[in-house]
Amino acid sequence: MNETATGLAGIRYRLAARYRDIDWKFQSVWSDLATSARTELFGLKPLYRGLLTRLRHRVNDIPLIYKLSLLITVLVIICMGLLGSIIIQQQTKLFEDQLNEQGTTLARLMAKSAKEPLLAGDQLALDGITTGYATSGSIAGTAIVTLEGEIVSHTGRYHDGSSIYQTRVLKQLMGSEPGSQIWKIPAAKTTSTGMVISFVQPVTFQKVIVGYTMVTISKSGMAISLKKAKQAIIGATILIILLGIAMAFALGKQITVPIDELVDASRAIGKGVYTKRFKERRTDEIGQLMNAFNDMAEGMLEKSQVQNALSRYVSPGVAQEILSNLDVVELGGKSIDATVLFADIVGFTQIAEKMKPEELVSILNDYFSLITNACELNNGTVDKYMGDGVMLVFGAPQPDEDHAFHAVSCALLIQRLIEHENEQRREKGLFPVQFRIGANSGKMLAGNMGSRERMEYTVVGDTVNLASRLCGIANKGQIVVSRDMYMVPGVKERVLAGEYQSIQLRGIKDPVSTYLIEDLTADWQTRLVGHFNQITRTAENEYLASLAS
Repeated sequence: MNETATGLAGIRYRLAARYRDIDWKFQSVWSDLATSARTELFGLKPLYRGLLTRLRHRVNDIPLIYKLSLLITVLVIICMGLLGSIIIQQQTKLFEDQLNEQGTTLARLMAKSAKEPLLAGDQLALDGITTGYATSGSIAGTAIVTLEGEIVSHTGRYHDGSSIYQTRVLKQLMGSEPGSQIWKIPAAKTTSTGMVISFVQPVTFQKVIVGYTMVTISKSGMAISLKKAKQAIIGATILIILLGIAMAFALGKQITVPIDELVDASRAIGKGVYTKRFKERRTDEIGQLMNAFNDMAEGMLEKSQVQNALSRYVSPGVAQEILSNLDVVELGGKSIDATVLFADIVGFTQIAEKMKPEELVSILNDYFSLITNACELNNGTVDKYMGDGVMLVFGAPQPDEDHAFHAVSCALLIQRLIEHENEQRREKGLFPVQFRIGANSGKMLAGNMGSRERMEYTVVGDTVNLASRLCGIANKGQIVVSRDMYMVPGVKERVLAGEYQSIQLRGIKDPVSTYLIEDLTADWQTRLVGHFNQITRTAENEYLASLAS
């Protein structure tokens, strides 16, 4: 007994251990499946988002005319589909109501006519009644039935007593309340008449039912009429949908064409062409947008004209700075690192005495044009023209880390342009005009100087004064710079120069060392020659154009 109990306990223990092992494996497999499913779902989520993003981009790339046409077409299809289905339902109900009314009326009239012949057992009269009411093309058959369910007279294949549907109708009728009943049954056989409807009306004599009349009407006529009506409605719907698609495309084109024109005009504005205007007069939202665009283009044209006119009196950089900060144009300045270059005509007084004012102005304009072009190619700004001289600034108002080298390059370019111009004057028998140049780099104050009513953007300071003095000690055709400017990083390595002379300035104890600029190093000659050729070719083309005009 004890051995048996011990054996049973061992079996229970092993079964429990086996159950725990199976349960643990099941939990482990379930956990792995859940983890795998989550991983798959998380992996599909970015893919799903990526597909939506690409689909959204594809939709955004579709032209607006196609989007509008598709939207209007879908709306037309939905509306016409709903309208067509409603009309078809109403037509179907109308046909059924007419059929029911016809069948009920015929059965009732037939019941009145069969009252006396049915009671008298007049077979001939009964046959005449059933035959007379079956003359209509939609009548599939008629019958007169006794209270016992016996058909005493009939016409048509549906009332010969063999139809199981007719038998079922009669059995149901026997247990129903007296009154007019409408029974709808399918055809007993597959015939050309298709589905049929039987209408049953009790024959009463002194409020006692003595029999029944049955009129069976074929639904084929109604089905044909309904089919034709559906075809007409579907055809009209398709025609309206096609017209809707055409109108949607035309409407979309009418909307998108002015939008495309606005896009093209906006691109023209982006390219600096401010003369584009819309002459079409519209009162809708697109017309308001066109008017707003015309006003904007007009304002930008006026601003461009003001900037161009202002650039003729001040440098383009200063003009841009003024127009960009119209609300904060005020007196004041800030300390900057920049370079100033002065250039003036040697012996100008003697030249002016020998020439007429008109001729003198023409010479000044020719030479100043060359100097201005050289300044612009080297990122400089014309600060002012001073009689026979010009003051150029490098590093203001736009910052320029290489302003000192650009000033030296500009000075050498001016030197070559002046020599080229003088050679042409000699060939024409005219006297040459010689310039001298001085430049200096360092700290200076840059900003708007003058009064609130009249101000000028310029630079002032000791650095500027020294540059003017250096121009004064230079001989004709020479370029003189201070030692501080020559030692600026990036200048000495690219410029060929020699020590010139030291000058003593009022208020400064030690003399100022100067250098005489000779040329650029070989590595930078290409840049200088390129600028020279660019300016001379432009001048020659302008001269030829003036002769042609």
